[in-house]
Amino acid sequence: MDALKSMLSPLGVGSANAIQDTLKLVVIGGTVETARRASAGAWHTFLDSFFLTAHFSQEDYPYDWLMHWLSKQPAWGRSREFEITTRTVGRNGLTQSTTGDLDEEDEDEDEDALVHGRRKRKVAFMPSIDTTHTIYYRGHWLRITRTKRYPDYGHGSALKIRPVFLTSVPSTYLSPCSVIARNNDILKKLVLEAKREYEKDAEHRVHIFMADTTYGCWRWNGARQKRPMSSIVLQPGVKDMLLADCKDFLCSEDWYAERGIPFRRGYLLHGVPGSGKTSLIHSLAGELGLDIYVVSLSSKGMSDNTLTTLMGHVPSRCILLLEDLDAAFTRSVSRDASSTGAPTASNTTSTTTETNDGSTLSLSGLLNSLDGVAAAEGRLLFATTNHIERLDPALSRPGRMDVWVNFTHATKWQAEGIFKCFFPSKPAGATTASPSEESSEDVDSSQKNLPLPKRKAPSHTIPVLNETEISELAKRFADAIPENELSVAALQGYLLKNKVRPRECVDEVAQWVIEERETREKLKKEKAEVCMIQYLRDLC
Repeated sequence: MDALKSMLSPLGVGSANAIQDTLKLVVIGGTVETARRASAGAWHTFLDSFFLTAHFSQEDYPYDWLMHWLSKQPAWGRSREFEITTRTVGRNGLTQSTTGDLDEEDEDEDEDALVHGRRKRKVAFMPSIDTTHTIYYRGHWLRITRTKRYPDYGHGSALKIRPVFLTSVPSTYLSPCSVIARNNDILKKLVLEAKREYEKDAEHRVHIFMADTTYGCWRWNGARQKRPMSSIVLQPGVKDMLLADCKDFLCSEDWYAERGIPFRRGYLLHGVPGSGKTSLIHSLAGELGLDIYVVSLSSKGMSDNTLTTLMGHVPSRCILLLEDLDAAFTRSVSRDASSTGAPTASNTTSTTTETNDGSTLSLSGLLNSLDGVAAAEGRLLFATTNHIERLDPALSRPGRMDVWVNFTHATKWQAEGIFKCFFPSKPAGATTASPSEESSEDVDSSQKNLPLPKRKAPSHTIPVLNETEISELAKRFADAIPENELSVAALQGYLLKNKVRPRECVDEVAQWVIEERETREKLKKEKAEVCMIQYLRDLC
């Protein structure tokens, strides 16, 4: 201090005292601020030692579990700040209703009734974004906040929600999940309980994921009701063979590992259009409890690197579907039987701009993504094609496509089975049973895992005939259907038009077959004329 006074003495005593006081204030202020920050940091560290933190991202399954669990909590429906919406189905495909939803006053009224051709909309109350809610769970208070995701990408949802976080103090930053506890058992119990409830409610649905070539990831596309295997009518033994083979593969991971064989299985479904290839895959997914991941190889932006990335992100237990494999490298090409699978010379130059849509997928890239070093294992690969002769032998060889199933036009046996699927029957001599009695009767094993209908009464009356009469009608229907001439889709379309007229359906089927033949001949003639006109133009 004496040295400092001697240095400031030439400036004057008054100014020296002012500078000294200033330096004292700076030192004292800095000391106090340092102490404040250190104490605040120590206090927050002390508090954080009593909290557990987790993160729930929208791109992962735990987010869906938590959101579905929260929708059933009373506190979630008693929010004082909410959004009013008519949304009935959530991102996970399940109906997410909260305790605060607005119901109709007339409870006896059928909720599935149509008003002016539309189904009644239910008004839902959803907690707003950035609103904190307190929930008591197993002796712990949880504060839940739903926040908005700022990197706004993906398919057109109005809200991009990333995390749900549970905190015991208000928080203004993104995605912490905290609870007052000394161990993480409470969070484990919460997640496991939410998972069990979600899986129980999602038991009757098949989730569909589509390939997003822009970001190289999978996007949830919807949830479909499971389809019973009994609704798929194929040649005898085909369904049982496929189902048994899939089940055997899914439980043979150790067997594959012991022998050094890649744990992959491929199925090639080939045949005429409208023969039930995609429907069979949907039914198998529901029976096996697997999700379906769909890849469109001809989509815009598809490349070798994108496909490899997508294949690497496929879960180990799922169905990977490649539809119309023969058209993967022949965009804008006809799929009829006369087409060779390649653009003609006359329109090659005119369609160069149209086909150049940014897809650079090559055959070698497809082969490497299916069974290369980085290819996913544990998945069931299903590929469909209408023209197996157009596929490269390297693509359809065993190891990539292990099981081949041929789908043809409908046979008489299939026609009889489809007719029985459309029209219910009761045993001969049995009286009409009430819905509760009918539900207790034995049903097909493939239908036991399907939810019961919620409708109180059908909108149209379907006559329930006895088993003997249905068998006779089905036999007459099958006799009127030509062998291997009409597609299964055509038969289904005809039966849909007559779903409440089983007797009239059989009486009119012969005339319908004649009309179908005439329509096909007319379309064939028109197509031939178009081809002739195009040929003459090329000559000119």
